[in-house]
Amino acid sequence: MTHYVCMVQEGQTAAASVEPLTRGLERVAEEMFGDDPAELEIRWVTIPAGYGFTAGKPSTSSLVVRSVPPGLDQDRRVAFMKSVCDLWQDVTGCSLNEIVVTAYDGPLPI
Repeated sequence: MTHYVCMVQEGQTAAASVEPLTRGLERVAEEMFGDDPAELEIRWVTIPAGYGFTAGKPSTSSLVVRSVPPGLDQDRRVAFMKSVCDLWQDVTGCSLNEIVVTAYDGPLPI
């Protein structure tokens, strides 16, 4: 099973946009890796207000981590991460500085 873990800040647009982001992550998984959306596990973690900070101010950033096939070539890795960044920006209106995407080789240690 393929896993995503998405950490979003309480009260931010991403936390209120779970459904369209989920559908987008499923689409990216299918297009990039041929994944069946029914075989994906997407875990959403909401960071409570006052618990996430960037440069001493409440954070507006999201973090997306996904397991990818070990040894995934750099071009596909970059294309995947760009697709997720584009999705996040389109759905939430966030800046590129407010989304962090990680492509983790092999199963996530969750």
